[in-house]
Amino acid sequence: MTKQSRSRSKPFVACGVMSGTSRDGIDVAIIEIGGRYPRNRIRHIHSEDYRYPASVRQLLMKEPEALALQDVAGMRFMLGRLFGKKVLKTLEHAGLKPADVDCIGSHGQTLLHLPGGAKMGWRTVSSTLQVGSGAVIAQVTGITTVSDFRPADIAVGGEGAPLVPVYDYATLRSSKKSRIALNIGGIANLTAVPRGASPEQIVAFDTGPGNCMIDAAVSLLTGGEADYDWHGEMARRGEPNEPEMKRFLKHPYFRRKPPKSTGWEEFGVSYTQSVLERMLSKGLSHSTIIRTLTEFTCESIALAIRRHVVPLMNADEVIVTGGGSRNPVLMEGLRTRFPESEVMTGEALAIPSLTREACAFAYLGYLCIKSIPANIVSQSNGLAPAILGAIHQSQGLCSPPWARG
Repeated sequence: MTKQSRSRSKPFVACGVMSGTSRDGIDVAIIEIGGRYPRNRIRHIHSEDYRYPASVRQLLMKEPEALALQDVAGMRFMLGRLFGKKVLKTLEHAGLKPADVDCIGSHGQTLLHLPGGAKMGWRTVSSTLQVGSGAVIAQVTGITTVSDFRPADIAVGGEGAPLVPVYDYATLRSSKKSRIALNIGGIANLTAVPRGASPEQIVAFDTGPGNCMIDAAVSLLTGGEADYDWHGEMARRGEPNEPEMKRFLKHPYFRRKPPKSTGWEEFGVSYTQSVLERMLSKGLSHSTIIRTLTEFTCESIALAIRRHVVPLMNADEVIVTGGGSRNPVLMEGLRTRFPESEVMTGEALAIPSLTREACAFAYLGYLCIKSIPANIVSQSNGLAPAILGAIHQSQGLCSPPWARG
């Protein structure tokens, strides 16, 4: 049997690892990929999500300027080890061995994302930083690992985000329906896939905060006793404060046109804390604050769709994934704002809502191994194609003593 015929008969198995802006845990997903790009057939095999240990999350919740260089260096190895161990645990639960997996695609944990650049002397330099070493993951698991997906796109002038549109195109393309893939993680992002579109015709960008401000506010208001609004229960008890919502929507990010991305730097704990201080000074209740932030998230998403998607297409379906898909108040807010579209969770299309981005990074790992440029959003904006990710080879299970146990 030739190598070519073997590749056609045996699907490519990839594992994806994702830790998002919420910095609350690790998602691991295993997928099977058949066919050829861009018409790949993708089947979800198994997914799991894991909460970060409290000590790890406490470190990750620090603002970038509060981290020492040794903290950052240590996190690269600590998280690489942790990611690798969670991959092995997930494979075991799925009844698979490391030898059954062709590659791991790991997004890493973003500590800093500045695609618009920051001043360094007389220059403005665009940059991004994710921790969780792919080399460590490869040695812990014995599986070839692809990591550091963002830098190559930034190097050609892109935003380095969102990266999942190429996966959305592969899983959601349709000759009959126009679809929006909406992921509400810490940051909310969308991919608009018009019916019959080619990869270069999709539109994708970050709409603004997803769960990050809600989660940070819940943690601050409860003194750390809770770190998210379970099933929207706090928001359900409150009413949105319209003047505050209007004030939020004046943030300069919402005036920017795609391509654009954002993150912790604009909508993280520092920004949320300043918002809370103002709202509390006005005597607003905790439930009113959380409801206002929840409705603000819905409205910022709706604003982005009205401005940047509706002129191109009317969505037949809005497929919601991420932690926000489990918040009934968020979902009701979206359905109210899009009565002409069917708003559903990923499960309706066999996409696991909570681990959809982990599936995407498994696919991005596959594309890197196959030397296929994956920055289709940047390409659609006239930038150069880029193969995303750095490959870390492993010669089988040979983890050093510090990576065991």
